[in-house]
Amino acid sequence: MRPAAFHRYGAAAVAAVVAVVAAAAQWVTPPFVRVPAGLLLAVVLPGLALTAALFPGRVLSAVERIVLPPALSLAVLVVGGLGMFAAGIPLGRASWAALTVVVTVAAAVVTVLRHGAADGGSAEETAMFGQVLLVEREKMTVGAAAWRLAPLAVALVAIVGAGVFALRSAQSDGSPFTGLALVPAAVGAGQPAPPQRTVKLSVRCEEGVATEYALRVAGTGFERTFTFALRSGAIWSQTVKVPSTGTVTADLFKNGGGTPYRSVSLAGKA
Repeated sequence: MRPAAFHRYGAAAVAAVVAVVAAAAQWVTPPFVRVPAGLLLAVVLPGLALTAALFPGRVLSAVERIVLPPALSLAVLVVGGLGMFAAGIPLGRASWAALTVVVTVAAAVVTVLRHGAADGGSAEETAMFGQVLLVEREKMTVGAAAWRLAPLAVALVAIVGAGVFALRSAQSDGSPFTGLALVPAAVGAGQPAPPQRTVKLSVRCEEGVATEYALRVAGTGFERTFTFALRSGAIWSQTVKVPSTGTVTADLFKNGGGTPYRSVSLAGKA
């Protein structure tokens, strides 16, 4: 086995092992380990194994060895993602990890199975005095290197841009809102309905700033008002007894407004 071929087989095998470990790390390690492992799965390992599988009998130039792994890895993500979406498979951590691991391991297996054909030599390389020489050694100029590296640069810019956008979206609270809920308490089966029923009121503030609220709960012969202030991300809750008959309505007012910002109703016995 030639040294170049041995290097390819070793790289493919290592990529397969590291891919399995990196996928397992997505569930059992802290974020500072999960993120680098996820990047390896996304932009390095599948392409590294595919490069060895697709070019078993060729000596690659330095630029090709740099460009092919991330380019092929991105192709796996794009084509595999479209395939999983078309098949109705949810695009989540498990599906992406499974896709990259399966492709990496399969490419490593193909690389090993093709070693017989690759070891026979190729038209692009020859051995002399124990050294592998290129028959037509590529003369790489600055312009040629720039054109070869341009697709990789575009892909890297796209990845960085998508990562920044995703990070900002994850950190952003989105449009401000306030949630209001009116939930009845459970009543045991077969037990008669009491003259009053217990309900739970809850208000969740996601306005981005501290907000003042007034919550009015009204029903048949019943009315009660709560006033409170919440900082963004805080939740207020209260248990209240209301009449069992008729409809109970909760109106939420924000910052002293006269029009209800949120309203929910709960029907009772007729």
